[in-house]
Amino acid sequence: MTETHVVSALRAKRAEISGYIHELEKKIGRLRASLLHVDASLRLFSPDTNPDAIPPKRPYRRTRYFAARELSRRCVDTLREANPTPLTTAQIAVIIMLAKGYPADDDTLKTVVMEMVLTVLRRLCKDGSIVKSGVTRDAQWTLAPSLL
Repeated sequence: MTETHVVSALRAKRAEISGYIHELEKKIGRLRASLLHVDASLRLFSPDTNPDAIPPKRPYRRTRYFAARELSRRCVDTLREANPTPLTTAQIAVIIMLAKGYPADDDTLKTVVMEMVLTVLRRLCKDGSIVKSGVTRDAQWTLAPSLL
């Protein structure tokens, strides 16, 4: 009753995943060695600095959905076109997705784009370019009076 093609496919998949894990573990080893060298150099130039007290920096990963600064421009343009009507993050994301030609009914893609839009909106709000009203994910966004 053994399905040989199923077993061979599972063996191949396991070998692939195992190889990927092995490569990542080797990369982690190299990065840990580099970190030790940087820590030693830091202690040479600043003996009283504790390298473990330096918080890690989250690496930036560029998405393939939008070009550099494109999402910021699209967010501001969407709010400018909707002015004075405030929009939610979900509404902004759907408008941008439709403008880019992405399917608005793809829930997975919509979730990803909404998270990216929310990040951009928070940064723009911090810069003073837009104004947020509300405190939940259903908060509404409008352009700051200076950009009208």
